[in-house]
Amino acid sequence: MEEAETLQLFNAPTPDWLRNTFDAFRHADIKTLNHGLGVDSTGLTHMILDEPERFGVAPDFSDFVVVTAILGDEFEDTNQDTENHLYGRLRSLGVRTVQVSRRGPERGDGIAVLSDTRSPTRVQRRGPYTLRDELLINGTIPTAAGGHRCSMNHKAWTLDTFARQAFPGARVGKLIGYNADEARRATKSEKNNKGAFAMDYPLIRENFDRARIARYVTDRTGVAWGKSYCSFCPFSGVCASRPAHLARLRRYPQVAAQDLLLEYRAMALNPRSKLYVTETLYKRVSDDQQVQALGEFEALLEQSDWAVYHVRRAYGAGRRESCQRGGHPKDCKRTGCHDASVKGAVDRSVETVATGSRHVALQRLKALAAEHGRPLQHDVAHPVGLDRVTLRYRPDKVYGTVEEFYVLAPAGIKDKEKERFPSTWGRIAEQGLIA
Repeated sequence: MEEAETLQLFNAPTPDWLRNTFDAFRHADIKTLNHGLGVDSTGLTHMILDEPERFGVAPDFSDFVVVTAILGDEFEDTNQDTENHLYGRLRSLGVRTVQVSRRGPERGDGIAVLSDTRSPTRVQRRGPYTLRDELLINGTIPTAAGGHRCSMNHKAWTLDTFARQAFPGARVGKLIGYNADEARRATKSEKNNKGAFAMDYPLIRENFDRARIARYVTDRTGVAWGKSYCSFCPFSGVCASRPAHLARLRRYPQVAAQDLLLEYRAMALNPRSKLYVTETLYKRVSDDQQVQALGEFEALLEQSDWAVYHVRRAYGAGRRESCQRGGHPKDCKRTGCHDASVKGAVDRSVETVATGSRHVALQRLKALAAEHGRPLQHDVAHPVGLDRVTLRYRPDKVYGTVEEFYVLAPAGIKDKEKERFPSTWGRIAEQGLIA
């Protein structure tokens, strides 16, 4: 980017709400930058290293910390670009650089500080508990319907927890690298923050949209910086375009195979759990003729221990508008207040019935089919096929009912059901509709 263009962008008009965030930020005791490894936060980091005082940071960086939440599933090129084209500058200036992650599945498990140094050299590839770990244990995938809870739980919460624990009693300011195309994200961030931290959004304030910040980073580093996201991310607004993402998976077939396994396990427990809204990751990789990734996926299936799972779901029917307008409580159980065409709360129970080799587990599934007098089904919802025995079937888009089946899948999904499940299951199985 030309110097004149940079100055023009820096001198762009600043909306009042953004000017106010900067005023609060520059008076904070400690300033942290949430570095997500991507192009936006990388560009912002380089700008601050060039002109710290312009961004409210002390010239010797004594009040400044770069913090990264490690999710564990970044593409390797993102990690290497960070090591090769950012960490050297942080080392030369002695900037405190911290990497953190979740320590376990519960928030009570706390966070792990993976690295805290003024001489960073390596991006940590994973922490003790990653998002993939969570998905594998639960037999789920991120879904568009679920929003960005995965990012909130593994990034935002982890970064906020570090700030509170590392700087008790201090007023902490946070620099967030949302670009000028992401004003809505900044507005939502301000709302969720509720005054806990002094937030600032310099790229929006300085009018750097995605294209401009990408050009800046390329000019600054000589690298066409790729997007930072988990390899199994289903959100089109977060991950790269479909061709770019497939190209990355082709470059890293082992990653593609692991993602295919993640999707397969999730679809075993729920055939509707395709990674994408309209199709499976398997279909996309197959259509792209990624033979090596498909072969490695088949090898993972053969090498895995397998299990038979007993899966039950209770689908509550949603409340009618008349029930909501009438001021009835959210857990209203009145007759006529629920609609079987509207989805309500869904509760799930998963129990491991047997484990062993693929052959041994399949034989156990066949025995269960004979025991219950039900056929062994080979469901082709997934191209590889899913073997199951259905005991109770729920028609698609019908709620206030239950489903129950045994299914064969790679082992490792933990037994789990909420405390309320038995009563919810019994009530809906016997009466229907009400959750």
